[in-house]
Amino acid sequence: MGNTKQRLIKTVRVIPDIDGITKEFDYLVPEDWNTSGESKFLQVGTIVRMRFRNRIVRGWVSEINPIEIPNVDLIPLKKLSGIGPSAEIVNLAKWAAKNWHGPVSKLLRVASPKSMIRARLNQESEPLAQTGLSFAKANLSSGFSVTGIEISPLGDRWPIIQETVMRGNSLILVPSVKQAQLLVGRLKSIGVKSGLHGKDWLLGARGGTIVGTRSAAFATIKDLASILVIDEHDDAYRNESAPTWNARDVVLQRAKIKGIPIVFTSPILSPEARKEIQITETIGDIETGWGSIRVLDPRQPAERGYGLWPSGVIDQMKRSERSIVILNRKGRSKLLVCASCGEIVICSECSLNMSQPDEDLLTCSRNHRRPVVCSFCLSTKLKNLRIGIGRAKEELEALLQEPVQEIHSNSEAVNLHNGKYLLGTNAALHRVDWADLIFFADYDQELYAGGYRSEETALSNLIRATRITNTRARANGQVVIQTHSHKSELLRLIATGQFSSWSELHQQRRKLLSLPPYGSYAEVSGPGAKKYVDLIDVVEGIEILGPIEESWLIKSDSHSLLLRTLSKVERPKERIRIAING
Repeated sequence: MGNTKQRLIKTVRVIPDIDGITKEFDYLVPEDWNTSGESKFLQVGTIVRMRFRNRIVRGWVSEINPIEIPNVDLIPLKKLSGIGPSAEIVNLAKWAAKNWHGPVSKLLRVASPKSMIRARLNQESEPLAQTGLSFAKANLSSGFSVTGIEISPLGDRWPIIQETVMRGNSLILVPSVKQAQLLVGRLKSIGVKSGLHGKDWLLGARGGTIVGTRSAAFATIKDLASILVIDEHDDAYRNESAPTWNARDVVLQRAKIKGIPIVFTSPILSPEARKEIQITETIGDIETGWGSIRVLDPRQPAERGYGLWPSGVIDQMKRSERSIVILNRKGRSKLLVCASCGEIVICSECSLNMSQPDEDLLTCSRNHRRPVVCSFCLSTKLKNLRIGIGRAKEELEALLQEPVQEIHSNSEAVNLHNGKYLLGTNAALHRVDWADLIFFADYDQELYAGGYRSEETALSNLIRATRITNTRARANGQVVIQTHSHKSELLRLIATGQFSSWSELHQQRRKLLSLPPYGSYAEVSGPGAKKYVDLIDVVEGIEILGPIEESWLIKSDSHSLLLRTLSKVERPKERIRIAING
């Protein structure tokens, strides 16, 4: 066996793991790392530790032996921590940071293993033992392609998944961790070398199929051959904190760079996906696979009851094995009026309407607080115009004469085995696996939540509810929607079952209003927002709207023009949040 002379690594360029720093910095590689062989672990993406100003921080190697080195004395790296994302993923993270105008360090954190791994990305490893069916790579057409598959919520997606993994090492995105865990188990049962993103990070890096949620868009996968995004419409793929990146757009760019096929599946393909799709397929009857959905008008005499609770729905809940009530409002009350003078209860400091998170306190969106009293007549008797789940729980327990479990994003353990009646925000749709009945007590709040995605989000929640009430073991459940908005085009399509028509109508509306993907916008907020917006050069194609509640919208028909405009503005010292197409 001959010895191969290793290239000496003298310097590396590093991206510091600090959100406020956008530059990359050069560091020396200690001489003893080359003599001891430590430097062989240095690759693009390797995680290291180094001194930055007066502290030790971690960072990611972005370049080995950079050609242009500043004429200054460089300091050496402190420690080589372990393996990190591949060079492909580092470049993808840089693209995403530019596309959503955020720090690349946040995206590289998502792409990195949760614990330090001492290895090399190109290091050969023993193949993992497999049992059952061994998939041979199918002789399928290669090259970049974008396919959109419309399939009803109750349609079988397993054949699509099988076709994907037969191409080779694949990346499969699903909206929830539970779905990812179940899918990995099923793939392993038929002999596919697969793992869960995060937990099985090294398996992907050495070659295998990775299944995961939004963060898996940045999974390192050796010899990646195909990408599948299940339910691409789902809002779970969008990152809520800045940078507001969307996994759908990240994997689409990844497929373009790699030159591999990507498939999007959804009952309601989003306008962003439709704009990129080259081939559209439909599996089964898209109109009939939605289960039983009933649109309820509380103004009809037959549907009247107490407050939000129609008598027919209460009777249906009593007959069910398990029922879920969705009310996407935390606290006891979200809109109050004085019982004495009839005035809306507003904050005396900022004039915003106040809500009641508990029995003894009123609060506004700016976190001003006061006791439960009207600021006009000082009466302590207030009426609920819009109750929260705290008050709704009390009302339901009185009507049902049984305990009601509350579920929201901050809920801890929920005992689903003993829970016949469940009440919660949309978080309940992610935590409950089956129910006979799901009742959206105020679907109008979903429809008019604000933002250009409100209808899409409302339909996404309906899709989840349809699957929960129609599991394979327990079919024929029902979803009941209570609404006052019967002139809404979306509700008309839901009532008549014409779901496929909505996608085309929604796409035309986006195009008419120059909304993403046919336009682009940035929402700027935070203490330094005004100072930042004042520095923006308003050229042709750029429009500034606001302020609305201390936030501004920067709109443009061109995404690239918007990014160029924002990149020219220096960030102020005060904190700001820039959300691109959030």
